[in-house]
Amino acid sequence: MTPARDASSPAASSRPASFAWWQRHSLRAQVLAAVVAINLCAALLAVVVIIANARRATETEMLSSLAVAERFVQETVERLASAEGAGGSLAQLPLHISRLRHVRIRIEDQAGNALDIAPAAAEEEEHEGDVPAWFTRLVSVEGQESIIPIVENGARVGQVRVAGEASDEIAEVWEDMSDLAVLAVAVNIAILAALYFVLGRLLMPLRTLSAGMFELEAGRFEHRLAPPRVRELALIADRFNALGAALKAARDDNGRLNERLVSVQDDERRHIASDLHDELGPCVFGLRANLESIERLTARAEPALGQRMGERIATMTDILDRIQGLNRRLLRKIRPMALGHVPLAAVLADLVADFESHSPGRSITLSTEGLAERYGDSVDITLYRCIQEAVTNALRHGDARNIAIILRADRRAGRIDLTIEDDGTGIVADAPHGFGLIGMEERIGALGGKWSILPAEPSGTRIEVIIPAHPAELGLSAAPERLAAQ
Repeated sequence: MTPARDASSPAASSRPASFAWWQRHSLRAQVLAAVVAINLCAALLAVVVIIANARRATETEMLSSLAVAERFVQETVERLASAEGAGGSLAQLPLHISRLRHVRIRIEDQAGNALDIAPAAAEEEEHEGDVPAWFTRLVSVEGQESIIPIVENGARVGQVRVAGEASDEIAEVWEDMSDLAVLAVAVNIAILAALYFVLGRLLMPLRTLSAGMFELEAGRFEHRLAPPRVRELALIADRFNALGAALKAARDDNGRLNERLVSVQDDERRHIASDLHDELGPCVFGLRANLESIERLTARAEPALGQRMGERIATMTDILDRIQGLNRRLLRKIRPMALGHVPLAAVLADLVADFESHSPGRSITLSTEGLAERYGDSVDITLYRCIQEAVTNALRHGDARNIAIILRADRRAGRIDLTIEDDGTGIVADAPHGFGLIGMEERIGALGGKWSILPAEPSGTRIEVIIPAHPAELGLSAAPERLAAQ
């Protein structure tokens, strides 16, 4: 079997690294870069084709011009030789053949000395100076040369060398290619600018979609996208809006379910507390009354029997005291019986006093402002449980020495703000929430509120709770009060 290639090998990891620069850029930049790369490849291919065609055209033009020039020079030489006297044709020949294109003419006498034909040479040098040397080397072809003798009166007096010259043709090709390159660059710039604008318009819905996803991530499910003009993107926007509506409906259903669960739980707690108070309480009272009656009867019994009965009665009285204390603690834990019967501030003050009585050396302060006597079972119990859970955690897990509780009711904003801050060790980062904090979150969420846990300065924990309350439910007390148990 062939061993599988390890994903962490250099061959596997080199590919993502080589394309990292590409992935860092936006889709618009990637499309434009691809277009530029394609245009550069097309331009390179066009240059190769132009140079190949230019070489063929130059060679063809040069051979044709060489043949024409050769016939023209031959006819001129014969005409001048027949019309002039001996030596006259050689002197007048440069005047008749000095301006021929695509050829280089050299007139020599019998001794091999060249006659001056400077105007044609200057024109060729001017063309050669306009064309880059590298382009000339790419397009130039192998030259050819013909020799035409000059004969007067049967004697050879000189010769004319006619050589193919590609400088004129190369200059024309260079000029055409330069104009074409300028036009191509201008057209490509215009195309890139148009693509940049069009891609920006086409990709705008994607940026809007990304912003909408951030809104959903933040829990703002009521956010909706306007349908774009592009049909495919409009379908995505429709699906996004349907997703937002579904998430909002699910959140509303969960909120109603949580509210119902909390309400059912509170009703069950209220019934259990009522049973403990109304059933177990009278039973404990009856047992205590009967024990007192038996204790009085022991005085009539024999001394030894009366002593043993007194010991048993004392033991049973201690057990009843513990049962009565346990009953009270269960009632406070399940549902304080005072809620709904006495002002909320007094119930919370009693809770703070109970914490301080069981935690010597700790300072717990409660400050209330604008607090009504009651807001209904759901709000009252939620505030009570939040303070109870936060103070318990601060004392038990945070080893706090000072705890400050601030409770304010804002009638205009229709909400209640609760802040609990301690100077303990704080909460460990990324620590999972316990059942108590989860219960707080569920109760606050069922009421449509929000909460947060923050580090306090310089140490400790700060819990902030906001619970909405309908303005009709809010009532202001006579004045802000501060309750503290020292």
